[in-house]
Amino acid sequence: MPIVVKCNSLVEANAALGLQAIFKRLGCEKADQQPEVFARAVASSTQIPDLFATQGPFYAVYNGKTQRAIFVRNRKDYEAQVHGHMYAKHRRFETIKEALVYMILKGDMAKMRTLDTNDLPEPASQSQPLPKPKIIYSHIRDLTGIVDTIYGSTSSKPDYALYNLGRHASNYLQAHGYTGSTIKEIENIWASSGSVDNFSARLVPLGMAATEVQWLWELIHHDDNCGF
Repeated sequence: MPIVVKCNSLVEANAALGLQAIFKRLGCEKADQQPEVFARAVASSTQIPDLFATQGPFYAVYNGKTQRAIFVRNRKDYEAQVHGHMYAKHRRFETIKEALVYMILKGDMAKMRTLDTNDLPEPASQSQPLPKPKIIYSHIRDLTGIVDTIYGSTSSKPDYALYNLGRHASNYLQAHGYTGSTIKEIENIWASSGSVDNFSARLVPLGMAATEVQWLWELIHHDDNCGF
């Protein structure tokens, strides 16, 4: 808190201002209010959908380049905050309520998935221990950053034979959660790039960090198993 809502009209702005009164009634100003308890109260509120009747999508950006906000149907401003930002934490939602809960829980999807009356603690007067957080097994990435998160281990192992970047580079990309289509895109760009400068000039505008591109180039060209 506070949560910034980037609106497109005066009607939406007035609705966003009305959220403050609802939050106050739900107890967000209490010093001992736990985020999980407040998030549950917001998730179960029947007033928020009636107040904020605007259709989605709602782009929630907890960690952007310069802003932390919910962007109402504004994909351009949303992408400007997350595109090329390695540590971006963001999610698209179809309802304002989901976007608000995401921001309250600081972009923690594990807590969002356990957001029900059985798993969340009771208010301070009936305090119970918080549920143990789930361990993040892997982030799923494309060139713009993290697009999803996997909780719990999986039996799948990197298969560098699927790609032509060599063992170390392919393992690096798969271990960091890059999707198969993204790895193929990187592979195609590399295959037609004659130098690290050209490789970087083509990948960085798509969202990959310049330092990561340079490191990837080194991995590819120092791998004896390189396919090209």
